[in-house]
Amino acid sequence: MGHASRMAALADELRAEGDEVTFSSSGEVTRWLKAKGYRCNDVPLVDVAFNDSGAFSATETLKELPVLMGRMCSQVQREVGNLGRFAPQVVLSDSMASTVVASKLMGVRSVAILNQLRLISSPRTPKTIGQILAGGSITLVNGLWELCDEILVPDLPPPYTISERNLWNAGSASSRARYIGFLTPKGDTGAPGDELLDLWRAEKRKRKVFWQVSGPPPTRGPFLAKALEAAKALEHDYLFVITAGNPGGETSPTRVPGGYLYQWCNISRAFIDSCDAVVSRAGHVSISDYILRAKPCLLVPIQSQTEQIGNANKAEKLGFAIVADEVELDPTRVGDLLRELSEERYGTRAQEMKRTADGYDALRAILSALRKA
Repeated sequence: MGHASRMAALADELRAEGDEVTFSSSGEVTRWLKAKGYRCNDVPLVDVAFNDSGAFSATETLKELPVLMGRMCSQVQREVGNLGRFAPQVVLSDSMASTVVASKLMGVRSVAILNQLRLISSPRTPKTIGQILAGGSITLVNGLWELCDEILVPDLPPPYTISERNLWNAGSASSRARYIGFLTPKGDTGAPGDELLDLWRAEKRKRKVFWQVSGPPPTRGPFLAKALEAAKALEHDYLFVITAGNPGGETSPTRVPGGYLYQWCNISRAFIDSCDAVVSRAGHVSISDYILRAKPCLLVPIQSQTEQIGNANKAEKLGFAIVADEVELDPTRVGDLLRELSEERYGTRAQEMKRTADGYDALRAILSALRKA
């Protein structure tokens, strides 16, 4: 959803300038894009495997590799047909390698938006499986991204690169990449007279926490349960607004102990703008959003998902975030970490990071790349 939301923001800009845009995606993201009024081709889903607790499973991913490769071939075949019908002047791929392959086969110029060039295995992954996944991903993925005419990284250059662990030392593709700053959707200020948002903004007695659940469906349930448990236990000191991150879900909030719950929040950035702290997964788009809004954040990476672990650790190192292990995240731990996050140094560092990020215009950089002959 992070990839889709930033591409939707770009599509709005392209359409405003008179361009014609068609998407390709999979599953619930396709449904979300179509509901927002975009044309979107549905292609077979290619994703890693998760276990019952919502953690990334390298072992299961390796077992499913033949199936995933078959689906990727189907993606390429489907995209060749999609490109043939739409006849675009340029293809923009946000981390979707099959579309790059299809564009090469069709002789169409392609630009890639990437914040991950390799798959790093968790320390919990058996060594042999980890070596196969990591080594194979670097070799295969770099070969695919080399097919692009241009690679743009929606991140800050060193030493502020959030996704550095997943980009650096990843082969020749990383040496071609150009940093363009963060690309995130514009904030929705909320409809005038939104009762909950007005209440939220007026709240002075309690600290306001926006808890954002996101990620693949198997990972959301356990994280949402943590959110509801914390909101109930900490209601005397905090007001929580929680979004369950279900695209297509109910957009009106319901009252829960300690706050309010959205199945899908259309005005999440309005709540983020006026909150004291965010609790969230550690997706790249989410962290980018918090930097651009100067919000201290408590980051809880998906278990064993090394891209998010790397993002979260770098955010903590930069001084505007705290990282927590989901397994240890009981209400007492949440309360302790939120109190630490309220210290002035986190807010100060968040403001410093925002000033750095504001010096880039990723949207204009991408539009410029797309306009090249």
